[in-house]
Amino acid sequence: MKIKDIMDPSPNLIRTYDTFEHLIKILDEVKYHVVFVVDKEDKLVGIVTEGDIIKVLIPKYVNVDESLVSIMNLDYFERKCIESKNLTINEIMTKTTCSVSEEESIIKAAALMVINRIHTLPVVRNKKVIGMVSRLSLIKQITKILAEH
Repeated sequence: MKIKDIMDPSPNLIRTYDTFEHLIKILDEVKYHVVFVVDKEDKLVGIVTEGDIIKVLIPKYVNVDESLVSIMNLDYFERKCIESKNLTINEIMTKTTCSVSEEESIIKAAALMVINRIHTLPVVRNKKVIGMVSRLSLIKQITKILAEH
């Protein structure tokens, strides 16, 4: 079975020059909390996950010493949200290196998800995102196969 048989043909997309504030607004309206980042030519250049969003709010020094979390005051979260609203998606995205084509096998998508410890893969054609495949879509396919046998 091919990826095109199980992919969601309506991936969430955002442009590199869009803002953090815009991203947060669209996340309220999307099915998955994974957004693929495209450039001016609509070519895939990155991904923004819930983890990337949270990382924006956490100071880099916490990565060095977790005990420094205790020095952040109570209004830090709110202040950091407001400070971050004009960051561009290019500043917060993870550059993507992992994608699949619609003609590849489902097992390749499953293997890439396990190897790279990711939940969702962009489906691309000529470097443009045409869909997405998630762990949930793989689980649904397993359920369908077992129900038929």
